[in-house]
Amino acid sequence: MTSHFGLSLRCLAALGMICTSTLANALEGDRIRPYAGINYTYQDNVFYLDDRVDANSVSFLKGGQRGDQTIGLKVGLDMDWYYSRQTFSLRSQLTNNRHVTYDNLNYNAYNLRGAWNWVLGERWDGDAGVEKNQIASTFYDFRTADRSERNLRTLDALFASAMLRMSPDWKLRGAIRYTQTDNSISRFQLFNRNELTLEAGSRHYSKGTDDFIGINFRVVDGKLPNREIIAASATTNAYRQYTAEGVVEYQAGGSTRLIGNLGLTTRRHDDFSQRDFSGITGRVSGTYLLSGKTSLNGAVFREIGAWEDNTTNYILTEGFSLGATQRLTEKVNLQLNYQNRKRMFSGDPGIVTGLPNRSDRLQSLALSAVWQLERNIRLDATVSRDTRSADAAWQANGFGPFNNFKVLTFSVGGQLTF
Repeated sequence: MTSHFGLSLRCLAALGMICTSTLANALEGDRIRPYAGINYTYQDNVFYLDDRVDANSVSFLKGGQRGDQTIGLKVGLDMDWYYSRQTFSLRSQLTNNRHVTYDNLNYNAYNLRGAWNWVLGERWDGDAGVEKNQIASTFYDFRTADRSERNLRTLDALFASAMLRMSPDWKLRGAIRYTQTDNSISRFQLFNRNELTLEAGSRHYSKGTDDFIGINFRVVDGKLPNREIIAASATTNAYRQYTAEGVVEYQAGGSTRLIGNLGLTTRRHDDFSQRDFSGITGRVSGTYLLSGKTSLNGAVFREIGAWEDNTTNYILTEGFSLGATQRLTEKVNLQLNYQNRKRMFSGDPGIVTGLPNRSDRLQSLALSAVWQLERNIRLDATVSRDTRSADAAWQANGFGPFNNFKVLTFSVGGQLTF
């Protein structure tokens, strides 16, 4: 643990030196923006346990304590460099998260995105870049016995896109993205996956604006490098996913903006057709300005996501979100957000167990305040409440007899931009 802590401090110190060695007074709007911050979080149910669970019977709880405090130290560097009509950008952040009680959950989170937004001639433009992220998996999808150890999920991606202007108002678009997702704990490495995504489509723009409507076609070729054993034989669980959708980003009048995609997705598996899927997917969101200080937003969605175990191959999530933003002063904003999601764990081949597919409903309510104290100093605070209601199939699939949870989280932090 000591060596891990020393490595964490060295990483933070290294990035901090990079930040402070850049232009000393780079502020928002400049090309180089190093920053540092600290965040305090209290969570009353850090392992997302059901209230009906006897805390004294859970072996990994210390003295039956469900809650914990976390200190997060972060440093980051944002850069934008312009050369002729080309733009090179970097967004990077490293956060060292230290738990007060459950120090076995300590970890480093990081995210990095470097992109080249390119322009060629009068008709071509696009981007190309790389992403690298590491986050901690959420405990509530683990079996209770698995929650004693933090799983870190890393994502590495390469991406590129290009658009060809066919007329003043019409563009063709193509894109490619390769993503590799890995897990740190051996028993979760079954979920590791590689995905190659190809897209092609067209967009029609409103005259003189960035608003458009269009169509998009997407193909995802997915592979799981660590094979799953089903019916005494190994299977790759490789799949291909096809989506045809309409896309829109449009300012409807002076106060309403719509952004979204809606279409048909078909998922086909090489080894087990029982895991196939076909249905409507998409996400449509909108923002409405009530006044210069007040705005409302909302979204509806039905999306297919990645998952892999003996009885599940994907998650179908459908739901909605609502939010409001109020500018109290020139420096203080309040945000209220609510989200309601139903998740259906699907794709069971019915070969090993024939167990029922599980589903749950997640709800989240959060209130946040952001205070821009100075041009380079920001303070923020958030209080949120998250709940889950799981059906009886969770117990049948071995996830424990009690799978609901309620979690109250409070966090406060600050950030200084140099």
